[in-house]
Amino acid sequence: MATLSDHEEKRTRAAFALISRIPGEDEGCQINFKFYKANRIMYDLNFGWTNLTIRNFVSVTAEFPLEYLNGFKLDGLFMSFEKHLYQLSWEPMERKGIYQLRFYGSEQDFQLTANKESIRRFGSQFKQAWDKALLVE
Repeated sequence: MATLSDHEEKRTRAAFALISRIPGEDEGCQINFKFYKANRIMYDLNFGWTNLTIRNFVSVTAEFPLEYLNGFKLDGLFMSFEKHLYQLSWEPMERKGIYQLRFYGSEQDFQLTANKESIRRFGSQFKQAWDKALLVE
């Protein structure tokens, strides 16, 4: 499970658990996502992402703050064509190394404050969870 905790609100976090994956360029994964605010579940969602979206999301988070992805300048914004959690934006805060992250989806809208190191650790955790997810053919 990959978890990203809020830097200022210690009981606020986003958690992604990869349920299963189908290998292949045009395939994808089933993911369970939970967002907690003050330890209360605000979102609990099962959804699918393509492997392309996952690979790009891992790059954006594990190499945070990424300036370019696949030749495109990000300017603090990652978007995919997915229905759920299709957008991640970030803005540096006044304190060096701290960022305000906003996640959006068709029915999701939440934010977290996190430092660069915790975002990168989250991206690495997400990649490990993806690699270890149950294979489905």
